[in-house]
This record gives sequence, structure tokens and C-alpha cells, in this order.
Amino acid sequence: MDPSPPPPKRVLLLTNSEHGQANVFLATSYALLTLPDADVEVHFASFPPIQPAVSSTSAHARRDRPSARPIVFHALDGNDMVTAWSRPEILAEQAALYTPSAVPLVHAVRRGLLLLKVMLPWSGDEFVRLMKAVVKVVEEVGPDVVAVDPAFAPGLTALRGLGCRFVVLAPNTIKDFAMPLQPRGEALWKYPCIGTPYPFPPPPPLLPQNTLFTLLSLLLSILLDPTRRALTRYLSTHFPTARLTTLSDLSLNPHFAGTDRATKFLVANLPEIEFPLSYLPKHIVPCGPMLRPARAVGEMDCELAGWLEQAEAGVVYINLGTHVFYGEGLAGEVARAVRVLLDRVAGKGVRVLWKIPRGPGKDGGVFGEGSVVERVLGGELREGTVRVVEWLEAEPAAVLAVGTVVCAVHHGGANSFLESVAAGVPQVILPLWMDTFDFARRAELLGIGRWGNRVAGTLCERGELGSVLIDLIAGERSSGYRQKARELAELCKKGGGGRVIAARHILAEITVGSVEGGKETERLLGPASI
Repeated sequence: MDPSPPPPKRVLLLTNSEHGQANVFLATSYALLTLPDADVEVHFASFPPIQPAVSSTSAHARRDRPSARPIVFHALDGNDMVTAWSRPEILAEQAALYTPSAVPLVHAVRRGLLLLKVMLPWSGDEFVRLMKAVVKVVEEVGPDVVAVDPAFAPGLTALRGLGCRFVVLAPNTIKDFAMPLQPRGEALWKYPCIGTPYPFPPPPPLLPQNTLFTLLSLLLSILLDPTRRALTRYLSTHFPTARLTTLSDLSLNPHFAGTDRATKFLVANLPEIEFPLSYLPKHIVPCGPMLRPARAVGEMDCELAGWLEQAEAGVVYINLGTHVFYGEGLAGEVARAVRVLLDRVAGKGVRVLWKIPRGPGKDGGVFGEGSVVERVLGGELREGTVRVVEWLEAEPAAVLAVGTVVCAVHHGGANSFLESVAAGVPQVILPLWMDTFDFARRAELLGIGRWGNRVAGTLCERGELGSVLIDLIAGERSSGYRQKARELAELCKKGGGGRVIAARHILAEITVGSVEGGKETERLLGPASI
């Protein structure tokens, strides 16, 4: 008799449902299912909002590889991250960041404290509820390996409490995890303090101030973080054996308890699209942009596809993400910046696609007849040179891949930056907070784009953004931006791209566990200590 085929490798992907975090998991799940030399059973644990995208990814993988197994979705019981941090007090703090403080240190600390709340937005009871949900899924699935979102602290805490073997799958950059481990204290002085508009590298006159800001913002953020203290107290009372584990904890101490083995970090970044680093720790694996396959624009919206392809001199694609809501002031500044560009390139065939999401109660003067956008760009809207939409059926990556997009304007989110890099599209970044400033710096450092509000101090100022757009699209350096962007895009394709590289590293962890053997590594599940 022929021996029965080996069972499929069972992988559990555990993530928040926000696309900024979940997209790398969707991309990697597609890669796992379509690897030609592997039989993989993918389990995807997250919150209900992401389930349609999981189903779509599963269907896409099975179209491309009919023998692929469907993704098994496990809905976590509890509040997703957006629901948890959409409390009025947190939203009010976020809105306040649109107007920086006159004292940079105060603003940096405010940004740091808000980030801590956004990363740990759950109450003690909500946090424990999610931990229990994770434990339940792990016990039901019995995975060979778990890949976890580093921003999903309940999952990290539960996995460590269970003694599970896991890898971190992150949309983050190499710097996010490697900076604390740089030699000579470089984390304090070599890189601009997060949340500040300082250039890279900080010039000598700013070095003392930058170092002071970095130290103080770090210390004050830790000392003034009531959320972490409250969660730690709650866990010590309800689950004494569980240790609160966050992205920061894992970055500073990635090793498994009692072993020399470090948790592997698979990051959607490459050294060639990163700040210069003196040291790359072995446990940090640069995979490159992990992008999920997107259906072509023509499959989703034939009319839009035709409009994009007919742009004689290219399309400027403006999409500041789903969390930036336009009031009349912001919409007016962006519209007038577009006006500056179009006046400069009149008659050359440049088109503008601008996505403005509709936010409840925040749209006064933005949409419709008589709105600021219509008053500034009415002629172009009527003739079709400018198209303003509330929603696009096509994915951003598909829009960028059309080939006629010559500039992407975005807020500096990791996905937006990496999608533009992978598509070879120069970009203008309008950072608002925290690591978005780093992506603006990267664009300029790499020669693939511009920081669009460096001087403004607000999200957008018409004159500054207008001149930056002209430089990128019609200036003397425009061909250089395009050439460098194309070179980096080719680099990102090597090895099948980031999603394939990440998928193969995840499967390699199963082999590592089998070779090591022993009670700790034969099975992922250790004693159910939580």
C-alpha cells in the first residue's frame, strides 16, 4: 500500500482587524495557500470586520491554485482595537494633534501618550476577555505555528502565557524593532525623536535638543502611562501567571523564557528602504512589502479604469486614509494645493483622483454644490480632470498598479508607503503623528518623494503642498524621483516578494520546532496556565 500523504501544515494567523495591521496577514495567507510545494491549512483569528477580506483572499487563492484549502476564520469574542480606542476622550486627543503645541516636547509627549492609549485601548475586563478568546482558538486549532500581530497585546500575552511557539508578522519597519538594540546609544541621538519634524540625521545644533526630547518623551510616556499600570494590576490580580506583553516588551526582550532562542520578527521592510542602521539583529527578518493580491481596477470599475488609462501626463492619487476626516478647512487647503499644481501644468493632461471619506457630522462644506472643493475645482470636476470620490471599489494597490499614477499623496501609513514603493510610484507624504513622520523622512532620504507639510505645522497648507507637487511632477528632479522609485520596485519583487518570503519563514519555524524536539517544542500548546 502507498503510504498516506502527510497531514497539511497548520498555521494560525492572529491579528487585529484594522487593515493597517491585518493586510500583511491577508497577503501572507494568500502566499501560504499558493506556494506550489506546500500543503497548508490556514486558520485566521481576528474580529468580524475583517472576515469579508479573509473570504475574498481565500477565494482568490483558490482561483489561482484550485487545490488550496479554504481559510478557516475564527471570530474573536470582544472589542476590536478601533472600537476600543473610539472612545470620546481618545478621539478628542487625536483631534487635538492636528494643531501642534508651541512647545515641541509637549507635543511629542502628547503624541506618545496617545499612541500608548491606542496600542492598549482595552479595559482590564476587555483585555482578559480577549486573552480567553485567543486561548480558546489555540486549543481548538492546535496549530503547528502561530504568526501574531505585534500590536495585538492580548494575543501576545496569551501566547506567552500558554508557552506557545510563535513568530511576529509585522507591517512595521526594521527600525521599529532594531533601534533599541543599536550600539553607542544611537537610539537616543542618531534618529529624530518620534513625533517631531526634525530631519534625518538631526543636524549638530539640534542634537542636544533631539536627545533630550527622546529621553524625556520616553521616560514621561512610561511614567505617565496609566493604561499599562492599570492592566498590569488587573492581570496580577486575575491571572498572576500571565505577564503583560506588548510590542515594546517583545522588542526589548524577544527571547523565549529560559532559552537563548529569540522570537522571529518578519517585517515588511528591506534595508534598502530603511534608515541606515549600524546593527541588524538576527531575529529580525526583512521580507519586503507584504502586499495582498488585488483585483485589477478594470474588474472592479471599468469606467474608472478607462479614466485612469486615458490620463496623458499621469494621475495624482490623493488618499489620506480612513481615519483622516475632512472639514472645510482641510478640504480647502488640499483643493487649493491641487489648484496650484493644475495651474502650473495646464494643458499637459495631468489628472487628479481624490478620495475623501465621508465622516458623520464632519462634512460641512466638503461635499456637493457650493462646497469648498466645488468652488475651487468646479471647472475641473465638470470636465473630468479632477475626480473626487467617497469610496473606491478598487484597492489602493490596484490603482497604483495601473501604470499611469505619477504621484501618490498619503498620510504616511506603513501600508500606503510600501504600496507606493512596490508600485514604483513617487509619493508625497503629509504626516500627522508618530511614525508617519518617519515615512516622510524615508521618502526624501531614498529620493522617491517629498515631505508635504514639513513647514506647515498642520496636516496641509496649500502653498507648501502645491510647490511640493510641482517639484515631484513637473520639476527638474521629477525624472529622478521616478527612476529611483522604479529601481526600488524591482528590488521588492525579488524572491517572490515579501508575502512569499514571510510565508516560507513561517513554515520553516515548524521544521525548527521539530528538530529541537522536547516537551516545549513538540506541541505549541504548553500547560493552560491562563
